[in-house]
Amino acid sequence: MSETFDKFCSDVRTKINDADKRLNDLRASARSAGQKAKDDAKAHLAALETKAKEDQAKLEASEAKVKAWALQKKAITADKIAEWKAERQVRKLNDRADDAESYAVAAMQIAVAEVDEAETAAIEAVVARIDADAVQSPAKSKAG
Repeated sequence: MSETFDKFCSDVRTKINDADKRLNDLRASARSAGQKAKDDAKAHLAALETKAKEDQAKLEASEAKVKAWALQKKAITADKIAEWKAERQVRKLNDRADDAESYAVAAMQIAVAEVDEAETAAIEAVVARIDADAVQSPAKSKAG
């Protein structure tokens, strides 16, 4: 695999781990801090939404690459690849490998966007839970 691809894989793992840590921290904060946790969650949510808008063009380009790869994959048969190998057509094999790596990176970029979307959904859920708990808490104390 190319260094670019390896670095991208590492970046994806880091992004997922960072998102998981932020969500765990936010949940812990939401249990104890009330309004501050809600404000922090909303600020983080706004940042994620801004980033999603900024990354929309990249996401669309990645989706186009994935579709192009699927069409190319159908066109290049196993027999054709075997023929290239037998004829030692290194350029065609390298082009195919480069295209496959580009496809993999594009697919991972789509996955990263999905991780961001999942993180956004989780934060929205935390904010909704904070709102629900805030309304229930006074009712519990009045009843008790």
